Amino acid sequence: MYDPERGWSLSFSGCGFLGFYYVGATRCLSERAPHLLHDARMFFGCSAGALHGVTFLAGVSIDLALQMLMDLVRKATARRMSTLHPSFNLGKCLRDGLEEILPDNVHQLVSGKICISLTRVSDRENVLVSEFRSKEEVVDALLCSCFIPFFSGIIPPTFRGVRYMDGGVSNNLPILDTRTTITVSPFYGECDICPKVKSTNFLHVTFTNLSFRLCLGNLYLLSRSFFPSNVKVMGEICLRGYLDALRFLEENGIYHGPQPCLKYPEEEAELDVTEACLEGPGPGPAEGEELLEHLRLSILPWDERILDSLSPPLTAALNKAIKDPGGFLSKVGNLLPVRILSYVLLPCTLPVESAIATVCRLVMWLPHIPDDVQWLQWLTSQVYARVTTCLLPASRSQVPESGQHASPRTTEGSSSGL
Repeated sequence: MYDPERGWSLSFSGCGFLGFYYVGATRCLSERAPHLLHDARMFFGCSAGALHGVTFLAGVSIDLALQMLMDLVRKATARRMSTLHPSFNLGKCLRDGLEEILPDNVHQLVSGKICISLTRVSDRENVLVSEFRSKEEVVDALLCSCFIPFFSGIIPPTFRGVRYMDGGVSNNLPILDTRTTITVSPFYGECDICPKVKSTNFLHVTFTNLSFRLCLGNLYLLSRSFFPSNVKVMGEICLRGYLDALRFLEENGIYHGPQPCLKYPEEEAELDVTEACLEGPGPGPAEGEELLEHLRLSILPWDERILDSLSPPLTAALNKAIKDPGGFLSKVGNLLPVRILSYVLLPCTLPVESAIATVCRLVMWLPHIPDDVQWLQWLTSQVYARVTTCLLPASRSQVPESGQHASPRTTEGSSSGL
């Protein structure tokens, strides 16, 4: 929670492809209450929350951040099996995107300012990493924090020679002090900035430190975190993050009208964007019509006053990211007859695409084979040791039971022989 006297931190939970929510929430805080981001003692993040925290602290512009997320969604939805298609490699897509948008000195910009939640594979203990020596270490830590076993692959990535997986397995909402941490999550729950539902259903569970309300809305969001929908739905989630952050500011008496935006390095020269923030919220009629039309159909009941609360720069950046760069071929591929034909031919095309994807992964795996094979041997020995330790007590417990049914004469004979 927000405590101006003792200071505050911000924590972003893991949420898969719902990271758009954090872009909208952070944009709202930067426009309406920039001191919440400037004066925060520490940023905490897990999985998608860690990705957003690093890109924000590194000064990545909102256009680049949204473009990276939209490209990831397009790659995930390009195939009929979505993220389960063999050709979709989440780790490679993330690495390529991060190496492209993150500056070379990102380790200097984020060290000591963000804690990334990781889960050590060997003992499944949670580890918070906040110091980095190079850009490669930052990327490795983010990939480890985003690695979901079996969904992202079988062999987890390494950070400084140690295998880690998704921090959400052990701590999905890292917090050091609950009284001075502003928590952010795209799921319905008890976080400070999160979707709210007016319902008498108070049932909720706490899974790895994240409060999760048991409702149909969360089931839908949970499915979208693993299997993203089209880019318009992702844009809607981003704008919902903006509105939820605005409600948090109003409820805590922090919001006092429009304030100057936090300038990113690429936005310092865009005076028209900054002036739009200073003039006040409310996108123009020609700005964001495609996205706003989707909002009118999805947010029920609809209130036109919602448009007065949205950010013009955020709406413009979302509409720019939503535009399909595929051109004519992409439009043809989205036609209903073509989509039906692709589903009909899926039994024929899937084996070929799977074979090609397997060959490509094997080629990429060649430099890492020795280390990965050694780790697989260690994992096999660990599993064998645990199985034997579980079976040995059971076998030992059967020995006294058989001795109890033995005749007294046999027992005495054995003792005399000893």
